[in-house]
Amino acid sequence: MQTDYLISGAGATALSFLDVLLAESDATVTIVDRRDAPGGHWNDAYPFVRLHQSASFYGVNSRHLGEKRHKDQDFLDPKYELSTKSEILHYFHDLMENTYLPTGRVTYLRNSEHLGDGLVRHLITGADTQIEVRKKVVNAGKWGDMGSIPATHTPKFEIAQDATLIPINDLPQRAKDHDHFTVIGAGKTGMDAAVWLLEQGVAPDATTWVRPNDYWLFNRESILNHPARFGTVMGAFLKELETLGTVSNVDEYCAAMEENGVWHRIDPDVTPTKFHAAVASPREVAMLAQIRDVVRKGHVTRLENGRMILREGEVTLPQNALYIDCTATAGVVMGKQPPVFDGDTINLNLICPFQPLFGAALIAFLEAKVPDPNLRFACTYTVDFHDTPAQYIAQMLPAMMNQGAWSKVPSVKEWMDRTRLQAVNHLMAGFDPEDAEKTELLKRFGPAAKAAVMNIPRILKNA
Repeated sequence: MQTDYLISGAGATALSFLDVLLAESDATVTIVDRRDAPGGHWNDAYPFVRLHQSASFYGVNSRHLGEKRHKDQDFLDPKYELSTKSEILHYFHDLMENTYLPTGRVTYLRNSEHLGDGLVRHLITGADTQIEVRKKVVNAGKWGDMGSIPATHTPKFEIAQDATLIPINDLPQRAKDHDHFTVIGAGKTGMDAAVWLLEQGVAPDATTWVRPNDYWLFNRESILNHPARFGTVMGAFLKELETLGTVSNVDEYCAAMEENGVWHRIDPDVTPTKFHAAVASPREVAMLAQIRDVVRKGHVTRLENGRMILREGEVTLPQNALYIDCTATAGVVMGKQPPVFDGDTINLNLICPFQPLFGAALIAFLEAKVPDPNLRFACTYTVDFHDTPAQYIAQMLPAMMNQGAWSKVPSVKEWMDRTRLQAVNHLMAGFDPEDAEKTELLKRFGPAAKAAVMNIPRILKNA
């Protein structure tokens, strides 16, 4: 069996790369994936999960996801353009079955694993297939492999036989059997569990929430990429750059981000120490703030029926309380990684903060249309995940280096200006260059970015 490209993984990032590669080249592609259906981690996600960024720039370049925008939509609705799990899985399934496979250029090997050097093993039968890869192997799943998924996550604490602990996936089926709930985990999964309980009518005082850390959150209304929000969102982006160019330390940066309305937090009396770029609407934050039984005694070490032991103490709970495990970590700081273009291998590293699908699509475009290795390198500095505000600030440097390089390659700039995966393109829809106020706002970005690049090392030195 022969193929031009072997893509290891069939998740969202892999399909975003595939979509552009098919559009910009005549290559043949073999996709190898451990799961039985495309969509990656979405197959294992909890049933009530939604996107926490807009569907307008999620998915693949060639097809819109979700309902198309129209004038009667309430774009400030907290769930506007936040596609559900079922919508997303249908989207990827339909793409694979009715768009990619019918081209005759794509072979899809499900329930299989790439062992290296083109050797693929079927996970059910154990049969091996040797594939001759004429061009490159594309590593599309390593970010997911480094993290963990709630449905398959193994907790790092002891669980007594009389304690009932479930993954968040089981919450809709198991909630009816309990009248008190303990959410373990302070991140976005924990927030989703708490919001779901409140939306079902569970009283706030019937939930205990274990939050070893507090998180800064993006205020969704300040980053919503809708043209009606041009002034608010572009103003927020500009304020962030101007803040990076002027503050002297991380604490000042966080305070400014909150003051400018870009970030917010659940508890105004607790200063967050973590930032994973999760997005929440003001409504969600207000709902979460209703839960007053918040446990801040470190991480859980043991669960019992009626008692929870943590590193810094213990807590008594009602008998038969339902423990909900939300401690899986989707994004992890990976440290030094091989480059995106690494000989006969392409690593789908993150090259743009918060937008892995845009990055994967751009990498495919570079592979198909920009053969110069120096230009490829300049456009693909790896942007690592972050756990703290300081780490996030540090990753702004490679991100801005990439952004600057993209604008200097004419073919890349032209592609970026038209791709649906570039969030700012939706914000700029209908932009009139004759609009003096908006044009003047945009002119301030260049100087602000230069000042930020110069000042970020100083901020990090004082971290």
